[in-house]
Amino acid sequence: MSDSDDGKDPSETARRIAESMGRLLGGDYAPLGGDEGDEGGMRDRLNHRLVALEMRRQRNIEAVAAAAFEAAGYRPEGDDAAVIDEDWMVRLIDHVQDIGNPLMQEIWGQVLAREAREPGTFSVQALDGLAKMTADDLDTWKRAGRLIFPTGYLLKIGTRLEFDDFGLTDRDVVRLQALGLLQEPEDLSVTFYAPTKGLTFDFEGADLVVRHPESTLFTFPAFKLTAIGNELYGPLARGAVDTDYLRTLGDEYRRQGYDFRVRMPDGRLVA
Repeated sequence: MSDSDDGKDPSETARRIAESMGRLLGGDYAPLGGDEGDEGGMRDRLNHRLVALEMRRQRNIEAVAAAAFEAAGYRPEGDDAAVIDEDWMVRLIDHVQDIGNPLMQEIWGQVLAREAREPGTFSVQALDGLAKMTADDLDTWKRAGRLIFPTGYLLKIGTRLEFDDFGLTDRDVVRLQALGLLQEPEDLSVTFYAPTKGLTFDFEGADLVVRHPESTLFTFPAFKLTAIGNELYGPLARGAVDTDYLRTLGDEYRRQGYDFRVRMPDGRLVA
């Protein structure tokens, strides 16, 4: 179907294409009557493209560097820091040179700043994992972070695979699995040993206290974070737990014979 078929002016569409390509790549991409077949014109456009793309990459790299300096609280007279591993830096630069989204540039800057403060914090595999994420993926990961138990599990409510009531859909879970942040098996469970017949799940900002009158082994269905997911949870997704989720989780455990309380930040225990 052509532009003329839906009532749009094909010359106007072609002009927009030419202008958009020119802004991004440099050079003249005239839609008609240009020198598309002339080798000299193609060589000029090639040179413009190489310079334009590398300049864009350089701007992206410097934007991430600026974000890293800001996140690190840069002071010119500061003490010498440990040298960041060169191979690690090469991998980071390879990733950030094509990232133009300001939010993701800021995230990469924070990653670089943290690695500079504590070399070895992020593996190159974690960098590869972050490189797969968009700003929307980061938002999804943060929403998941409000439900994740910090030891590396997303505890299920019964056998449900989704957490729609708490801002995380089944499609979100599938996406996090595709990104390599959650393990793909959906029939996993985690077992905790509770010699006192009680456990405290210390989430960020609130605790879930679970007890059983007889058992010392507590087994619950859960998604498990991958190694990369565990690396990227703390710096990118960790946040105050959704206490409604904790209550709903506790209600499900109660149906299985457990008792529970939610310990709020002020120390109150609520059911």
